[in-house]
Amino acid sequence: MLQHLIILTIVIPMAAGLVALLFTGWRSAQRGIGLGALVLNAAATLAIAAGVFRDGGAAILVSQMGNWPAPFGISIVVDGLSAIMLAVCSVVTLGVFIYCIGQLPGNQQGGFFHPLYHLLVMGVQWSFVTGDLFNLFVAFEIMLMASYALLVVGTSTQQMRQAYKYVILNLFASMMFVTCCGLIYGHTGTLNMADLTRMSHAGLLPSASTPAFVMLLFAFGLKTAIFPVWFWLPDTYPTVHAGIGALFSGLLTKVGAYVLVRTFVMILGNPDGPIAGAVQPLILASAGVTMFLGVLGAVSMHSIRRILSIHIISQVGYMILGVGLGVGVGIATESRELAVAGAIFFIIHNMVVKSALFLCGGLMQRHAGSDDLEQIGGLLSRAPLLGLLFFIAAMSLAGLPPLSGFFGKFLLIRETLATGHWTLATLALATSLLTLLSMLKIWSYGFWSPPRGLHVEEPQKRPRTALGMAGAALLVCVALSMGLGASVYFRGCLGAARTLVMPDAYVQAVLGPARSVPPLPAVAVAGADWHGMAMPKDGER
Repeated sequence: MLQHLIILTIVIPMAAGLVALLFTGWRSAQRGIGLGALVLNAAATLAIAAGVFRDGGAAILVSQMGNWPAPFGISIVVDGLSAIMLAVCSVVTLGVFIYCIGQLPGNQQGGFFHPLYHLLVMGVQWSFVTGDLFNLFVAFEIMLMASYALLVVGTSTQQMRQAYKYVILNLFASMMFVTCCGLIYGHTGTLNMADLTRMSHAGLLPSASTPAFVMLLFAFGLKTAIFPVWFWLPDTYPTVHAGIGALFSGLLTKVGAYVLVRTFVMILGNPDGPIAGAVQPLILASAGVTMFLGVLGAVSMHSIRRILSIHIISQVGYMILGVGLGVGVGIATESRELAVAGAIFFIIHNMVVKSALFLCGGLMQRHAGSDDLEQIGGLLSRAPLLGLLFFIAAMSLAGLPPLSGFFGKFLLIRETLATGHWTLATLALATSLLTLLSMLKIWSYGFWSPPRGLHVEEPQKRPRTALGMAGAALLVCVALSMGLGASVYFRGCLGAARTLVMPDAYVQAVLGPARSVPPLPAVAVAGADWHGMAMPKDGER
């Protein structure tokens, strides 16, 4: 019965958006509808995740729309990866919404903000559950169209200028995406992910389809902001309200990372396939440059939101590193599973922590009147709870143990060393150290230094930030649970990674038990046996 409820992950935000549209101009009603829908959405996604991981593995829930069998109909699929992404997405959207109803100016909450918010959530969650590439394109477009409008809430000149660039680049990426879908369908006769996975692992994907998948990497890379197509992000996200920036930073680029994992680890992750050999060097090279150059840009900035925006790029580099290792050319299956598990853990950690940091940055600006580090200071004495929340989130982003950022980075760097990619491991460690430096820079200027500048608030004039603090506190508490309860989260991530690396269960769940993929060949790699964390035996999985 649970498999038929997964459609609620699309229906709930869609219904909330339509109902909120009927109450345009009645902000209190829109707030109540939105808050109730997001709480219901969180309950539904957490229940689905509990059902997927109930027996210690990662079950796969499939619903065939209209009872049409795959690959001919529309498949809605929730495996371990989808369940994790849905659960974390629902918590992030709830925390950000609480912040927005408290901190977004009333004139900006009026009109279509609330319907657009829920439609963006619908597009994001649809991306996580769709089982074919064309419906993934449709979900992307719903998400992006909502983001186009949310990007100009406030309608400042700077916002409009950056929105123009954002829209043009995403339209170009969408054009490439749908073109790739047409080329892949022409070569294979299917766009169903399970069917493409079966063909890939059976060696049935024609080599002529390689350019289409390389183009797909470029299209998804533009949406994820990886090198060399990251240039749109640093100037775009700092222009929007902090709440909308938190929503974008926590979800949009992470949807791109999710799709890269789904496509290039599960579908194309055949170490003997020609496509894997073509894309893996591109992914690994992009990961190294994205990490290091991104963090260098962040260290050089003096605006809080610009530092946080550029850090999105450097953190994406770690995710792409896990994708490159998960593709699997010359890498043992055990190393692939751990690398992909590390990437999944890092993605969900970053969704929560990056959103929390944007919310804290917005509250810092509310208290100080500016987000320029040269013009603020002394916030620790005026907002001690905000200082604590920011410090926890910042140290999590930097990867200090026992906080959540440490565990994903540890797994990724360890598997990078184990597979002999020493240069990438060095860049990952250097990026982590520079991330710590830039976070300490914000802390020391904003909280630790004495008050300065023109915007020193008197105690009786402090802004009302209770709801904003509640939204940020919710996300920081979730981030703390990821660090202190890392073993629980890691078991889920490892189960999800196994389904991606060995996708036979996914293929059979979607296409039926008569369809399967051949077992992966054993890969002997020097150093691949070195692991500090023992893998469970077959009987324990």
